[in-house]
Amino acid sequence: MLKCLNKYNYIFLCFILVSCALSKSDKLSSERDKNTIEHTFQIKHPGKGENNIETVYLVEVKDENQFPIEYYMEVESVICYENLCKIVPVRLFWNVIGEYQRYEMVDGAELEKYEGEPYAKTDYEKTDRILKDSNSPFKTTRIDEILTTVKSHDMVDAIAGETLLEMDEKHTVRGATLTCYTLWHWAHGGIVEEIRGLTGQSFEISIFITYLESKNTSEKIFAIEQMTKRGLYNADLLKIVLNQTISEKEILIYSMAYIENTQGSDYFSSIKSLFAKEDKALKIVSLNSLLNTNYNIEASYYENLSDNVKNLESYQEVSLFLRLMEQKKINSATIINNLMPLLEKDIIIARNVYWFLNNQKLNDKQQLKLKHFAEKHKDQL
Repeated sequence: MLKCLNKYNYIFLCFILVSCALSKSDKLSSERDKNTIEHTFQIKHPGKGENNIETVYLVEVKDENQFPIEYYMEVESVICYENLCKIVPVRLFWNVIGEYQRYEMVDGAELEKYEGEPYAKTDYEKTDRILKDSNSPFKTTRIDEILTTVKSHDMVDAIAGETLLEMDEKHTVRGATLTCYTLWHWAHGGIVEEIRGLTGQSFEISIFITYLESKNTSEKIFAIEQMTKRGLYNADLLKIVLNQTISEKEILIYSMAYIENTQGSDYFSSIKSLFAKEDKALKIVSLNSLLNTNYNIEASYYENLSDNVKNLESYQEVSLFLRLMEQKKINSATIINNLMPLLEKDIIIARNVYWFLNNQKLNDKQQLKLKHFAEKHKDQL
């Protein structure tokens, strides 16, 4: 009787343990589901043709505060033609600003090279390094440069074996170039923009400020890019963007896109601030922006800018300023007076200034100085 009772107690205990395990598993599964969101996108992959659009499923992983912490997506490891290659699913992971982080094999699958040769451990590691290189040669490589076509008995076999292009050994896994190409374009293709957009929409202004003040250039660029897309502008944000732009030229193109979408007064003050800095790159982007703006700008604004003309050191800077004056049809005594000292600059710069001033209304003193310049440099005009 005791033995029988112990047997039933044992079975009951096992039942309780299994039930608890299942309950715990269901709870963990529920938590996972709660902290993940699946997004559907239509993405082009260059290996699938110009007009081919692929439906992909991107999973967003969130923390306990429902803030994104990473993204992943399952993709095909190779673009298969004529059904002659083995397609293996691979899971790619990105951080919150769309930078590739790592890849994992799905359900114990293994990658293969040409003619079924299995990937070695070093091949997996090398593929990861290749995918981390955002400037890989695959960025500008066409799929037809990778595929070798062999005609035999009116059949065309497309294989990822010997390639039509020569690639440095460090940029590819020999015998698996098509796999590397396929995975690289998944990792750095259109899905990256979608990831950045999803994260950008979840950011509050305080987080954007944290990213703007980060030591990581990629995070600064991400913040400026997403603030521009969302139209987030205020005095504090603009001040931070300007300060960061002055100290880090890598973000300049993104900063200008942000500045050019601000309100008129903020735009004018920002451009004036950048132009006043003793930095060639800042002066050039400022002048180019003014050349292309649709704002109607009063002559007095250009007169204020011209106070810094004496600090222009290169032909490109001076040429842009003169083009701006010609385009806007500015005829100002203040600007002319500020340009006169440039006749003492290098002859290439001075000659450009001379021809501009030659078409302006000058006072007697200025005309005399221009005449002396022409006589001195008559063989160089």
